[in-house]
Amino acid sequence: MSLKPFLSFSLLLLIFLLFSCSQERREIKDLMRLETTVMYKAVNEKDTGWFRIDTSGRQIIGLLTFHYHNGKSYDGQFKGEMFGDTLKGYYDIKTRENGNWYRNPVAFLKRKGQLTMGIGAFIVPNWGSPYFDNGVPINFDKGRFVFNVQNSLENLSAGRFHKY
Repeated sequence: MSLKPFLSFSLLLLIFLLFSCSQERREIKDLMRLETTVMYKAVNEKDTGWFRIDTSGRQIIGLLTFHYHNGKSYDGQFKGEMFGDTLKGYYDIKTRENGNWYRNPVAFLKRKGQLTMGIGAFIVPNWGSPYFDNGVPINFDKGRFVFNVQNSLENLSAGRFHKY
């Protein structure tokens, strides 16, 4: 067996890895376009959520923030896609306590100009990210947060979203 193909492949793989690692990772907030971004706000008793999404592409990206009455708040990034009337994706958050990133599956039902956050069962694999269990329907009637469109351009460009 010749080592030449193996060495060629190894060299190409090494060049690819070095190039990939040297690329600056752009944050979602830097990728969002103001003209295609929609701002939503939800209030549930004393808790508030803000959801800012850019709907210009097939993949919907955005920022999702929750402020709870007990003083806790979570700021994160969203990536997802529309499936009919349901927006499904992942909410990546970095905790302030330990600085670790966590990924949670999220789903929103779009109806009457609102996005209702659903509750569903998800599977946590040994390796990889948790995901919704397709055998269990997502319940949008029990969702605590119903997001309504905020029309103010001030809300879109204001510093509502913290740096994570």
